[in-house]
Amino acid sequence: MASTFRPHLLFLLLLPLSVTANLHKSKTLLKSSLLSSTTTSHLKDTPPTTYFEVTKPIRLPKTQPCVYPILHHDFGYTYGKPPVLANYTPPSHCPSHDFSKIVLEWNATCKGRQFDRIFGIWLDGVELLRSCTAEPRATGIMWSVKKDITRYYTLLVKNETQSLAVYLGNLVDRTYTGVYHVDITVYYYPAEKKFNDFESNLENLASGYGSRADLILPISRNFPLNDGLWFEIENSTDTEGKEIKIPQNVFRAVLELYVSFHESDESWYGNPPNDYLLANNLTDTVGNGPFREIVVTLDGNVIGAIWPFTVVYTGGINPLLWRPISGIGSFDLPTYDIEITSFLGNMLDGKTHTLQFRVTNALNVWYIDANLHLWLDGKSTYNEGKLLQHQVTPLGISYSSDFKGLNGTFLTKANRSISSTGWVKSSHGKITTTAIQKFSYGNSVVMRDNGNVQIVNQEIHFDDSVQVKKPYTFSKAKKSCKRFLIDLYSNNMDQGNKTYLSVANVTLGFNEKKFRVRDAGFKMPVSSLENLQNGQGIMVVKNNLVVRGVGSTQQKYRYEGNKFCYFRNISSSNYTILNDEVRNACNRRTRSSPGFGLSSRWLPSF
Repeated sequence: MASTFRPHLLFLLLLPLSVTANLHKSKTLLKSSLLSSTTTSHLKDTPPTTYFEVTKPIRLPKTQPCVYPILHHDFGYTYGKPPVLANYTPPSHCPSHDFSKIVLEWNATCKGRQFDRIFGIWLDGVELLRSCTAEPRATGIMWSVKKDITRYYTLLVKNETQSLAVYLGNLVDRTYTGVYHVDITVYYYPAEKKFNDFESNLENLASGYGSRADLILPISRNFPLNDGLWFEIENSTDTEGKEIKIPQNVFRAVLELYVSFHESDESWYGNPPNDYLLANNLTDTVGNGPFREIVVTLDGNVIGAIWPFTVVYTGGINPLLWRPISGIGSFDLPTYDIEITSFLGNMLDGKTHTLQFRVTNALNVWYIDANLHLWLDGKSTYNEGKLLQHQVTPLGISYSSDFKGLNGTFLTKANRSISSTGWVKSSHGKITTTAIQKFSYGNSVVMRDNGNVQIVNQEIHFDDSVQVKKPYTFSKAKKSCKRFLIDLYSNNMDQGNKTYLSVANVTLGFNEKKFRVRDAGFKMPVSSLENLQNGQGIMVVKNNLVVRGVGSTQQKYRYEGNKFCYFRNISSSNYTILNDEVRNACNRRTRSSPGFGLSSRWLPSF
């Protein structure tokens, strides 16, 4: 997992339930053995391994970028210490200060033994990147993360010195020797053409792409800190957040959430219900069932929710699966937008309001913070607004358990919808915004062979739409349909002589379709992403030490947009790339290979 140095259950799905009381000790020995398997004579001849996450390349303008190295730091013993800080000011050496693209690049190397570590980068309290480190090997590794951060444009070009903060809690001792050597660079690409700001905002909203906010407020913790700027949600009753006051000339507001889960809840999607734990006296095994929901409130009222994608970190399930192909979203964790423009009528009063987060069924620990993106009316100092409609359906959740001893089947289903409509009157006119979120969830957990076999199948449907309308005009809207999938099989087979064989197979899927929607309800496709990953891992474990093991991964990534397409089919085994096919040309025909394509349940229905 992305370690946070509290007692946690990394190998819950790989170790027999009967030994969960010694789980923390066991997984430490397992990882130490995995990371130290290379012989000394082999070190001199083996180059560092390059790890990577499969994703589409960032579309860049043809202009030459201005390059701005911001930070070089060696993250050694940094756990429990303040974030590393650097002064940030916009680059003054660029011939143009009108940029169409700004890209953040993280480059890191490491050698030795080390856990995977969660880390974040913030500028003036606004989070720019949430990521997980790669797990090193004795011969060394390197990896790079590139992220388009143009949506933070206003913050990045602000003509004053700001504080860039990086937190990567690492521990170095005799066992864990890996130091992360990090360079952070920002690339500024001058614009090729200009747009009308307001018309661009409306067109971007309708097309499903983000536009530049005029102000971004951080919903994160303040200094001084000996940790990241994220809030920590430790249980299901824990609520964290921040008081804010927004300018009175705002006409649009979007809340962007950063979310990651760790320790007892890293594998929340496979957690058994509490009645199973109680019946079997499993006091050291995590529970609360497999359903989680991030709930966002404004002044105590629910305004949105997130049902998150199941990111598997580079040490998760079986670390050998993610070498060198990292798990979906592990190097650039997904963020989630909630349109809250409808609620501006309650916020444009010049008073302080409270935004808060909680997690249904949470166990220790979730890291959550947010960025509030605000669009300002340059021709007005005070806008009016009114919330017309706000409906939050109660969380509909059902559980069923059928177990005897340590074997059983557990089914969980859930659904919810949240909708709001409100208007804001500004110099652009009276604009009415309707935002709708719809969620559905299904999870099956099966335990067999006295709890040594666990089978998890989970799928989340997460749809949201935003419609904007001015008087006497047609409405413009965007719709996003997401499908998150995880299937997991794990088995521990006793081999005698204090040895067992650990088998883990996993499938991860992230699918999203975006549309423009017109008044008549006609949907015009904007983009489609199908990202599916399969992994198979085997480890032979003796006396809680890995004797040998191998991990294999296959991934298909297909993105199709109106002007850009990208396809990659790649596979690896035991650190070696076996196949890598890349295409940039658009092919409108959908193809799938037997045993690795998207199943019918992955195709959104309307």
